[in-house]
Amino acid sequence: MKPLGTLSRGTPWRRSSLCVAIALLVPAVVYAGQIYGTIVMEGQGVKSAALEIQCGKDDPVKGTTAADGSYRVNVPQQGQCTLTLPSYEGTSAAIFSGPNPTAYNYELVKGANGKFELKRR
Repeated sequence: MKPLGTLSRGTPWRRSSLCVAIALLVPAVVYAGQIYGTIVMEGQGVKSAALEIQCGKDDPVKGTTAADGSYRVNVPQQGQCTLTLPSYEGTSAAIFSGPNPTAYNYELVKGANGKFELKRR
């Protein structure tokens, strides 16, 4: 009889522990970080606005703001990225993706020339 806590190679306990460890590591490998925040205009959330986050040479990650202007997007790599709102021509902001979730809150401002700009709040 083996003492408690000693298991032979390949037992169900060991295999299930390995599966749990892999399951916990996969999301860390798939996405480097999460970018979240709100986009408001004239004090109101900008709802249902398409947004894109481009990091490096990867394809942009797409998302949409909620009714209150909030958004949450998982990005594939760490480093310098660009957040754009394709529906509002010319709007872009430099952001940084790290290993931890990072908040970026913006005010969408319409300039005298009719173009929009994202200003960090």
